[in-house]
Amino acid sequence: MNGELELGVWFPQAPAELFQLAFGDGLVLRRWYGAPPGCHRTGGDNGAEPGEKFQVEMLDADGTPFVQEGLMYQVEEGQSLMFELKWKGGPLDGGKALATLSLHPAEGGTRFEVRQGPFTSTEMMEAHRTYWEENLKRLVRVAAGEAVPCFEEFWEESRGFIEPLGIAAYTLLAALREAGAPPEVISQTEETLYAHLPRLPEETASVLGAVLRARLKDPSI
Repeated sequence: MNGELELGVWFPQAPAELFQLAFGDGLVLRRWYGAPPGCHRTGGDNGAEPGEKFQVEMLDADGTPFVQEGLMYQVEEGQSLMFELKWKGGPLDGGKALATLSLHPAEGGTRFEVRQGPFTSTEMMEAHRTYWEENLKRLVRVAAGEAVPCFEEFWEESRGFIEPLGIAAYTLLAALREAGAPPEVISQTEETLYAHLPRLPEETASVLGAVLRARLKDPSI
């Protein structure tokens, strides 16, 4: 067995405030926690009580599903969480170790510390270090009030848009929203798209869909 990783990040919020921000709202939690670099979270449990299991579903960089499974051991409100993590598939496949996330008062704010281990190899330990660094970078942005894009939110919203043109229409609307376009612009664009796309002859829609698929695979086409 190998060593235990340790890392930490300072936040301006007090421990109780940061704990509530990071773990108290599932809609916030999914914006920062779960996905390794290059991967995307598509679903998961919003929280677990001591003794309960939880799971996070994800896609790797190639779009292949994998999961993170966890077992919550201890929750000290406003202070810490302790849980076991293991991975099935994805870049951390086979990794399994106990993790403790703790919040301590520091310099007028909070030091958010992660300790995890022991690991079966140094490579797996360093891969998890990169994983936690990515999570904490996102949490820093969330805590600063930044509108961090949420793949899971987009994934849920776009479930009904299964045809290529529908996906393209949804992507455009989501991009406008994320770019801060005025609500009336988004509404007008949505009305135009969904009013006219259904009027396309089936053959034309099929051809346009094929063009879209090809360009998604190779943007140079």
